[in-house]
Amino acid sequence: MFSIPNHRSKRPREKSTLKAEKVFKSGKIVTMNSFQPIAEAVATRGDKIIRVGTNQEIAQLIGEKTEVVDLNGKTMIPGFIDVHVHVLDFGKTLQWLELTEVKSIRELQSILKEHATGSPKDRWIVGRGWDETQFKEKRLPNLSDLDLASSNNPVILFRENSLMCIVNGRALELAGITKSTVIPQDGMIDKDATGELTGILSGAATDLVWTKISEPNEDELLELVTLALDKVTEAGITSVHWVALSAREISIVRKLCARRKLKVRVFLVLPAELVDEAPVFQLDDDSMLCLGGGMIVADGYLAAKTAALFQPYTDEPSKRGRLSLSQKRLVSEIKRVLKANLQLVVQAMGDKAIDASLVAIESASKGASPKNFPHRIEQPAVLNPTLIEELKRQNVVASVQPCVVASEFTVWKAEEHLGTERVRWLYPLKTLVDAGVNVAAGSDCPMEPLNPLLGIQTVVTSDFHPEERISVWEALRMYTTGAAYASKEETLKGSIEAGKFADMTVLSDDPFSVSPIDIAKIAVELTVVGGKIVFTRKNQGQ
Repeated sequence: MFSIPNHRSKRPREKSTLKAEKVFKSGKIVTMNSFQPIAEAVATRGDKIIRVGTNQEIAQLIGEKTEVVDLNGKTMIPGFIDVHVHVLDFGKTLQWLELTEVKSIRELQSILKEHATGSPKDRWIVGRGWDETQFKEKRLPNLSDLDLASSNNPVILFRENSLMCIVNGRALELAGITKSTVIPQDGMIDKDATGELTGILSGAATDLVWTKISEPNEDELLELVTLALDKVTEAGITSVHWVALSAREISIVRKLCARRKLKVRVFLVLPAELVDEAPVFQLDDDSMLCLGGGMIVADGYLAAKTAALFQPYTDEPSKRGRLSLSQKRLVSEIKRVLKANLQLVVQAMGDKAIDASLVAIESASKGASPKNFPHRIEQPAVLNPTLIEELKRQNVVASVQPCVVASEFTVWKAEEHLGTERVRWLYPLKTLVDAGVNVAAGSDCPMEPLNPLLGIQTVVTSDFHPEERISVWEALRMYTTGAAYASKEETLKGSIEAGKFADMTVLSDDPFSVSPIDIAKIAVELTVVGGKIVFTRKNQGQ
């Protein structure tokens, strides 16, 4: 048995006398409600939970028309909430070549050649996931390797967990990249010893090719997003904070909602420059869509060394990153988001950017109307005790992506770039939780895997930060009650209790009982959104 701390829990509501439409019985139900932490059964009516209790208690609500689902001892938890997903980009990647299991350049060439066969000339081939450290050849692929496999189709293949890609000659030609092309700031166009292009691009230079890829039309995008939402439900996720990047993407969300095609609840986060779209986006009492946030980008990324730091990067003393906006402009943009009555979401990774953001938030909030949402810092990577204290004082949510955390340590090799002393404060989750900062979790999919169970395992078993490991309950809370609080929806979702949405996930095993290193192996058996089963594992492959 395990204990669950009391955090924003509520006492069970008055018991309903209505017959249930659906009952889930004979399970281990982890409610995330400390007043009733474990139950056996849940009754739902419409899209809400009407009662949580024992099998005997819930049996009273079973009528002739009640659908009864026997959980057979399986574990049910509140539906996962992912607070950072690029759904449209995720949909696009579903038509990409998956290269994570490729073990050699020769195998990569074989996959590429097979895919290119029969493909119309000049149709782009996009792939992701290769890792040269796994190749038998123990080297980066190059332009010649790709040209041997496909010379008629432009090809761009992204490396795993890194803003690096390899392109072929046709892609370079269409992008207009030559030996004399000016290298973008924070980018790299690789050349060999003779000055010839190798086809390897990194950082901002990848955009030189990426921007030349033709976009699918709207009908194709709608289909791809629908496929992405299917994958979301397969992961046991019932709500996403959909980070939109363009007006076109906002249009896609609106159409899906109007056609009742949203399979999970969506908290939409807009770029700050598009918050003026807010007034024309309001929908009448739609429980599947909330126009929620406005995002401001305060700095860049650690991997590109553009995250703004107070002190230089250890291995490159000339670099400290940079702020994307002046302090005055940052305050102005924050006021713009708050005026639109949206949640303030500031992406800030470096300690200098986090500090500037917190100062701007406090300044912009003075004299403002009461907050409808808690403010939020997205991907607060490089912290220190003073910044953590300030996050707590201002009640600012720390929104983190566990698999991104792992990548910073294992792929980017954070200690080499930040130094031993500073890396101690890179995503210090345990310190944040113990300090009382509300922490919410997401995936940053498709840059990282969607799987919340992998995210939980990552922060529970962390080898790169053993002193910052958190408990399974604390990790699960980041994806449930903590995530619900992050969007001020804690009275609607995040725990299994009467009156809340019937958004629940059934797992093959109990994450509190299995070995921590096996949490990611747990399968999602059922995903329930609004009392409706939207994913069943047994249907896979049929």
